[in-house]
Amino acid sequence: MGIQEVLDRLEEEERRFAGTLFLAPVLPGRGVAVRIAGIQCQVQRIQGLPDPDFAGWAVLRALSAFEAAFQRPAGLKECADYLALFPAVRLILLEPAADHWLAVPALRGDRRFDIQGQVQLLLPAEGLLPFETVIARYDGRLFWHERRDPRSKPALAAYLREALSRRDAEDLPRRPEQLRKKGLSREQREAYGLRWLMVARERMNSTEFRLRRALKHAQARLRSYSERKDAYVVRFTVDGRVHTSVVRKHDLTVLSAGVCLSGQDRSFDLTSLVGVLRQGGAAGRLEWTGNA
Repeated sequence: MGIQEVLDRLEEEERRFAGTLFLAPVLPGRGVAVRIAGIQCQVQRIQGLPDPDFAGWAVLRALSAFEAAFQRPAGLKECADYLALFPAVRLILLEPAADHWLAVPALRGDRRFDIQGQVQLLLPAEGLLPFETVIARYDGRLFWHERRDPRSKPALAAYLREALSRRDAEDLPRRPEQLRKKGLSREQREAYGLRWLMVARERMNSTEFRLRRALKHAQARLRSYSERKDAYVVRFTVDGRVHTSVVRKHDLTVLSAGVCLSGQDRSFDLTSLVGVLRQGGAAGRLEWTGNA
């Protein structure tokens, strides 16, 4: 078949497609994938949506290969029949995002698919919780939520959520190697490890954590802090004495130590400043400037 015959056939199929009803998942800002004459096309515009932010399963009427009109929400059986066309995949939920859940495979040995890293679970049901195992359907590109996995044990997911909520002295959750629940699968432990890393990174990027960590390295304790345009004003305790210093936000370099350092303030960061304060305090050589 020559290229012109292929184009003619595609044009004819597009004409037949116009006016037909079809079911599809609709997400804000995303096109709807359809297959015409074996070629995947994107319906980019959907008219008549009940809400500009509508997200759900819908019955649409094709206006062309690139435009459709909303007819009605799809029924439960229609959705089930549509999802049944695709292979089922078990996923462990990590955390919700704006319009999806991040998830990882619940069975690493599934050779049907080569799933690397985290995936997006689209059109999730309400009420889902982290570490639950769900059944999704994979259409070759995207994962669509179908239902909770009836074979999963809710107590295991609950244990992982409780472990994530427990915080140590650094305000971090229980570490993955500290999990002690019988029955946890390797994939569940890996999912918890990924979620733990997410929380740890968020915490490490927080201002309070950065300041507490910098001071803790020098055995000092944060009392409070406030923000200026490009700096933090930090109140902290060194050997029972309260100090106030100003440090740069970017790297915690000292802008004003709060004591006389003979113009050498910027030679120190918050951690090394504590050592100077401790040494000077022990020798009785500190002079408070009042500049902080």
